[in-house]
Amino acid sequence: MDQSLTRRRATQAAAALAATIAAGGSIRPARAARQDGPIAIEFWHRNEGDAAIAWEALATRFNEEHAGEIAVTPIAQGDIAELGQKVRAAAAGGGLPGGLMADDYDVTQYAVNKIIVPFDPYLNDPEIGLTEEEQADFLPSQLNRHKLDLYDGQTMAFPQGFSAFTCYWNVDALAAAGVDGPPATWQEFPDHARAVGAANPGMAGWLIGGAGDRFISTLLTHGVSWLKPSREESNFDAPEALEIMTWWKELADEGLLAVPADPARDAFIGGQCAYWMDSSGNTAEFTRVITDFAWDCGLPPQGANNPDPVTETYGPINTLPATDEATQRAAWLWFKWLTTPAPLAEWVMATNYFPSVRSVAESPELQEYYANNERAAKLVREVAPLARILDPSPALVEVRGQLTANAVNEVLLGRLSPEDGMRQLKAEADDAIQRAG
Repeated sequence: MDQSLTRRRATQAAAALAATIAAGGSIRPARAARQDGPIAIEFWHRNEGDAAIAWEALATRFNEEHAGEIAVTPIAQGDIAELGQKVRAAAAGGGLPGGLMADDYDVTQYAVNKIIVPFDPYLNDPEIGLTEEEQADFLPSQLNRHKLDLYDGQTMAFPQGFSAFTCYWNVDALAAAGVDGPPATWQEFPDHARAVGAANPGMAGWLIGGAGDRFISTLLTHGVSWLKPSREESNFDAPEALEIMTWWKELADEGLLAVPADPARDAFIGGQCAYWMDSSGNTAEFTRVITDFAWDCGLPPQGANNPDPVTETYGPINTLPATDEATQRAAWLWFKWLTTPAPLAEWVMATNYFPSVRSVAESPELQEYYANNERAAKLVREVAPLARILDPSPALVEVRGQLTANAVNEVLLGRLSPEDGMRQLKAEADDAIQRAG
């Protein structure tokens, strides 16, 4: 599904959830399904294809290992937006699942509306929790991904695999321009794109999939959050934001940058653009389907004034719906088991996500996998450790998926100047933040 459409649906789902709460709608946690046997829990996810098949296989193995105690049933609930809509309906009317996959902006919505509960009592339990050594084996950016002041320091999500904002490039196109890789900084990128375009007539420099997503990700790689530390207003008045919008407009006018109606990913696969930047999870498929040119991938360019290289974390994360103690405990044991070596290695190979646990990345199973996917191995080394989430806010879905995308498109179409586009985005984003509370 087109990413912008998915974001719009997610925006609508988030708004409807907020409306339900504001109107006094109740959030009634479901009780666990009781039977003479194991605690039966549903795990709702948004995967399809190989990933959905992997969930079934993992649940079967977990249920065998916990026979008589816990029985997990994975249930695919559509895409990001559709899953959110079903969670909203379950929260308002009862029937939340025992375990729930969520994306980062969902976690914030669910936490604010008390749909989910903290992991800390389970994570630190002396009998069923993780030891200090086991916790230290996780990448801190993932274990603490949602352990934030916004949640009073509580841990509202538990990791498994993840992906990151990654730069992909056409090696042959860059070689024709006499360069062997992307520039280190965004400040060098416009002239670099011009040189690549001149050496490859008819080829775009960078085709963008998801204007709002990529703008905010690019701002992050300048070391600038979309949200000010106060969390009460946006950072779209930062000079870096105008700088990005200005050179995006310049390259668009020169035919070197665009946000196409058709998927930009397909254009990159077809050799129609030198750059595509999105999820690290594409390496396995690109290895299979790109045969007409050489390609490579790595960390996106960084802002010249950014002392600490960074990129954005993508991918879902697991959460504990507010149900009952027995169900929550069972779901925790399921999530904990998923991060043990064999299950996590299997999940990584099915999805091409990064493992959140260091020792699993170094396991024999994954070393063999990475030996056959050298680009994925490169990203594990060079990109995964630098990935972090965007600063969370209940307004992020609207700001990113709707307001920022609209501002970028208005500027690229020439309906607003970069300056006016940023002023509009700043005002609208600040209003969204205030409305979201």
